[in-house]
Amino acid sequence: MARILLISHEPQAAPALIGEILREQGHAIVLHVVLADPEDPDTDFPDPHSFDAVIAFGSFANAYDAEVQAWVEPERQLISGMVKDDIPYLGVCFGGQLLAQAVGGSVERAPVDEQEIGLVTFDEDAGLPVPAGPWFTWHEDRVVVPQGIEVLAHNGKAVQLFRTGRAVGTQFHPEADVHVVGSWVSIGPDHIPTHTSGPEILEDLTTNADELRRNCEQLVDWFLREVAEVSA
Repeated sequence: MARILLISHEPQAAPALIGEILREQGHAIVLHVVLADPEDPDTDFPDPHSFDAVIAFGSFANAYDAEVQAWVEPERQLISGMVKDDIPYLGVCFGGQLLAQAVGGSVERAPVDEQEIGLVTFDEDAGLPVPAGPWFTWHEDRVVVPQGIEVLAHNGKAVQLFRTGRAVGTQFHPEADVHVVGSWVSIGPDHIPTHTSGPEILEDLTTNADELRRNCEQLVDWFLREVAEVSA
């Protein structure tokens, strides 16, 4: 079994389904929360070389905002070092955006009609390594990957899954469940567009919970087996 470092930013941006699946599979997990105290961000990360893989999750912050760079830049440098040293890394949403920046890409504000909250599917391109959907997503920003980065999934609105070496980034939230998204709905109701609502988002998650979990399991297994090359 693997030893895996999980990086959460805010406590509410928890590992959720991914954490549950890893524990059920018997992997040893170490959780590092950057903003457990928002006034004193913890960027003293454990040494990634002592782990078989690192997974970083979402955030309420925007990766490009000047006021968060004091804690974002150390993590971006950490990710850059992991890519250089070939340490397996999975970045989820914000974690994926930091990966894009770390390898020379960028993060931009998506047009209003291309900001996604709710369930999405991907274009079913040949070789898609994970199910086309459904997946849960909540993003106002999106990655711009540099030339040479392998785009594994997209849906016309955003790059959804990309890879460079043993590092993978997602724009969606495979870890999302009703509990964790319920906390996001409570914290950020003003970010929910008029075409949906908090209750509708949570109802969709509940209705599709079994399939969303199966899809998350397949993504975790693919990442561990094919990217990290450890036993799932």
